[in-house]
Amino acid sequence: MSRFHAVAVLFILAQAAFAQDKLVLDDYLGQVKAKGPAYRAAQASVEGYEKQSHQQDLLYSPQLGLSYGHQSNYQLQPNNPFYPTSTLGDSFIASLSDKLPFGPSISLGYAVTNVNLEFPSSALAFLGSLPNYYPEYFQAAPVASLSMPLVKDFLGTQTHAGAKKVQYQLESASQGAVFQREQVLFNAKVAYWRLALARETLAIRQNTLERSQKIWEWTKRRVARNLADPPDALQAEASVRVAELDLETAQEDERSARLEFNRYRNVPEDQVPEKLGSLEDSLAGMKVEVPEDPAARMDLRATESTALQQKAVFDEAYQNILPDITLLASYQGNGLGSQWGPANDMAFGTDHPVWTLGAQFNLSLDVFTAQRTADGYELNYKSAQLALEDKKAEVGQQWQDLRHHLTDVDKRLEMAAQIESIQKDKADQEKTRLELGRTTQFQLLSFENDYSLARLNRLSLVLEKLSYLAQAQWWLTTEPDASGKD
Repeated sequence: MSRFHAVAVLFILAQAAFAQDKLVLDDYLGQVKAKGPAYRAAQASVEGYEKQSHQQDLLYSPQLGLSYGHQSNYQLQPNNPFYPTSTLGDSFIASLSDKLPFGPSISLGYAVTNVNLEFPSSALAFLGSLPNYYPEYFQAAPVASLSMPLVKDFLGTQTHAGAKKVQYQLESASQGAVFQREQVLFNAKVAYWRLALARETLAIRQNTLERSQKIWEWTKRRVARNLADPPDALQAEASVRVAELDLETAQEDERSARLEFNRYRNVPEDQVPEKLGSLEDSLAGMKVEVPEDPAARMDLRATESTALQQKAVFDEAYQNILPDITLLASYQGNGLGSQWGPANDMAFGTDHPVWTLGAQFNLSLDVFTAQRTADGYELNYKSAQLALEDKKAEVGQQWQDLRHHLTDVDKRLEMAAQIESIQKDKADQEKTRLELGRTTQFQLLSFENDYSLARLNRLSLVLEKLSYLAQAQWWLTTEPDASGKD
């Protein structure tokens, strides 16, 4: 048995042994999603960006602040006999602050301090006779403050730009990750169909080789009987060698297709024991509506988000040129007493308030550097706008080209189907003629080879159309679904 016959027998036996283990496209894609590192990496990015999608809201989130401090101050040699020899203090401060979207910042707080004083014994008799002598006292102070930018960050312009910068950056990354994830599925589909075609090709090439060998044997017998010339045998032998070369190429292509097929489902071996669905079945199950207008592809939306991000970066940087003039206002209540309760009541009263109203002015003395920096960000924004225009043109042209390819491949498929039907009819009629003794086996085998090649050509066009339809599915994915479900 020749090497090619052995390979063919092993291939046929493997197909028969695992015929019951059929792997349809949807199940294969399920394996890709569950185990494929390329898909899982892209899906993890999509989920990660989805969880980060509200990061910019943290700029406007309320902040709770809590602090505690203990102070010990010992005077070893007080110069004044009525000065305390030691001061022990415990302070607690709680505050709630927030940056509002329209500009102002507000803060509400409460502070309480407990102070213990120790005096020299020589002064205690006198101090004890005083009505307001408090060796231990509490001081309470509720505070409310407001700051309002009047020029820089007026109405929250700079803060809003910073929030938008983060938002659009995350949106661009998320949309790019979705586009990459769907590209992995597209590549996996093509790998599935490519392996199906490679197996069909391998079977056809094996049948072609067997027929070519029969023609060669038949021709050699005719030459031996002086019914044909020696060049006829050489021509038949050359056909065998070409068929052997084609089979060798088909075997290598099928092995490469198996490796690619397994890579997407994270299988290191090159063996694929499962039987795959036919290309015709896959084509019958592909239902894709291809609109005339180009779809808002995720890579285009990512480019749009990048342009918006660059605009936000420029707006944020431009604010640094302006002077910082901030209006400040605050209210503080004050309470003092030997016990916390009375001190707290006094602090929330209206007898001892502290009002503050003022303004703060800050101006960078290197305005020219701030201007140059803003100009640089503006150029980045203009560059992003031009890149967006180019991307729109690219997507529009690619979409129209895809629609043209789909129309063209349908025409070629129709023509290939007609050719295949003609070659099949020709081979069938030639088989009838052979049974009637009106033709030769050489002619019949040649016609059958023509039919096999026509069938292979049509299957190649089926794969081409499937690839275009899968590409359309990929490009029509316009929602950043973090679940990864179809």
